[in-house]
Amino acid sequence: MLQFSQGNIFEAIDRSRVELAVVFGHVGFNQMRVCWATFSARHPQLVGVRDPFTSLENGPIRISDGRWLWFVSEKENHGMTDGHLVNALDASLSWASRLHIKSVATNGVANTDHGIDTAHNRQSDEQRARFLIAYAAAAEQQYGVNIELISLNDVFLRVR
Repeated sequence: MLQFSQGNIFEAIDRSRVELAVVFGHVGFNQMRVCWATFSARHPQLVGVRDPFTSLENGPIRISDGRWLWFVSEKENHGMTDGHLVNALDASLSWASRLHIKSVATNGVANTDHGIDTAHNRQSDEQRARFLIAYAAAAEQQYGVNIELISLNDVFLRVR
């Protein structure tokens, strides 16, 4: 059953709530750098990986028995088109279903249309969240998984 959370996606995988975390984004001048540094320091195989979106991108990374990460780097304008997003999620969920993984979390990613207009950016983020909610609801049935949509801000909780 589709779940919505606000928080750090790495804490979801560390607390054993999910078996696979599909993490979108970039490590830059944002909160992801801090979240990643804290998380990677707790996992010996990840120590020294400064940017998982470039060195661990587009494939499963085993972090412990039954726990996996899958990093997907942003595309243009720190976002991704609907098509790129669906392709990335389909690839990771298809892989997960072959391994009989039943719980997946993802933070999603913004669309590519962000600019300097704050109201437009918020509307775009809410539209993307609704798109992800619809996708995830269908994907749960298609791939036989439970999906948690998690974000550091409240976008999934706000639009559900």
